[in-house]
Amino acid sequence: MATRRSQIEEVRAIRSSRDRVARLLSRYPDVSDQHRREILDFLKEGRHIDIGLLTANDNVRPRLDAFMADHRRHFQIDLFDMVKAVAVIAAAMLVLALLWEIVRPV
Repeated sequence: MATRRSQIEEVRAIRSSRDRVARLLSRYPDVSDQHRREILDFLKEGRHIDIGLLTANDNVRPRLDAFMADHRRHFQIDLFDMVKAVAVIAAAMLVLALLWEIVRPV
């Protein structure tokens, strides 16, 4: 029973943070730096479904679009992220090539 209650509390907390970000965005650009950071953190670290629900809100979408345009550099992929992605793909290809060498017919 405790697990069920903690899951419900977690869902309420997530919904509450999504609603808070929606309220902050409705006041954008008249928000403090701390609130800007809170919005950025939610958009970068939040669950995809919650961000999707936020973007589906027609009342918030124009302010969210303005926020995204003003903070574009925070959402761009940097060189380090690209190098990591290439390294992961190369490692996966290497593993698959090695597996193929092990199981291929002679």
